[in-house]
Amino acid sequence: MGGDGLTIGSRYTIKRLPNRFGGNVRDPEATEVFKALSVPSRMEIFTLLKREGPLPVKEIAEALGMTAPAVSQHLKVLRNVGLVSAKRQGYWIPYEVDPSALPDCCGKLVKICACPSCGKRKEAEPTSEIDVLLNRREELLAELQRVESKLESLR
Repeated sequence: MGGDGLTIGSRYTIKRLPNRFGGNVRDPEATEVFKALSVPSRMEIFTLLKREGPLPVKEIAEALGMTAPAVSQHLKVLRNVGLVSAKRQGYWIPYEVDPSALPDCCGKLVKICACPSCGKRKEAEPTSEIDVLLNRREELLAELQRVESKLESLR
């Protein structure tokens, strides 16, 4: 890739866009977390563990109709990015969602997706219940982003 962009073949060049966000917006940790969750089977495993609590590989496999080796491989990826943890208890190894994973994951998503100007400008009053709920969601995401930033600065 050159300084101006990426050339594809001899006909197309994709221009590199300037960073409008002021600073480095790359977060390798967030990238790995969301890449791990982008696989539907891993999302199902994560959701099951979040809902049911600690479970061994065999029970996860049975609940989701997967093989135990496949579940083990998915759990390995989820462990490597810090979303799940496991502690051996004799022969039983229960896997569970890491307690700090949900707020951290949510904070990363808010940091990426929240509009920095949400809540700063007043727009026309919403006309439908959907608009009201969407506006409220934006306000809450902005507030969550502020809280996550404050927590990050305190850590």
